[in-house]
Amino acid sequence: MRAVAALACLLLAAGGCRRAHHPHPEATIEEPSELRAAIEVANPADEGQLLDGFYPREPGGWRWSAPEFTVTLAVPRELAGKDAQLEMEFIIPEAAAADLAGLTITAAIDGRQLPPWRAAGAGAQKAVFAVPGELLREAAVIVDFRLDRFVAPRGAETRRLGIIPSRFRLAAREK
Repeated sequence: MRAVAALACLLLAAGGCRRAHHPHPEATIEEPSELRAAIEVANPADEGQLLDGFYPREPGGWRWSAPEFTVTLAVPRELAGKDAQLEMEFIIPEAAAADLAGLTITAAIDGRQLPPWRAAGAGAQKAVFAVPGELLREAAVIVDFRLDRFVAPRGAETRRLGIIPSRFRLAAREK
């Protein structure tokens, strides 16, 4: 009887312990981790914030996105409720330039679409999206990206390839 009571006390006490909550309902993590406002796609420590639409790492650590992909980012305290900007650094490889010419990228937070961004052409680029402060009232946001063009599967390649993202970041809006 004492063993049952002790077990019940332990279970009740354990119920008071709280693990870090990951904001994506379908995402699972083995260890609680702190979400970050800036993530590097090639950094294994940030992989848990790449929620969907990323292909496995290529040699060198970079990875392709699918035409639709999702990340989660922490909202820094200093940006909570304030207008900010979402930045995404990425590459359009020269080999994919013909397929991705005129690429438009849209981003949405909580289903609210941000103004679209149009790529200049091949090479390294930084897309910047204005984010209204009312979308930054929670501790973290889930950002859904969509590309209006992609590299279609051909030959041995069966994937629908988008861009090669390298970094995502929530930052104060530049004046």
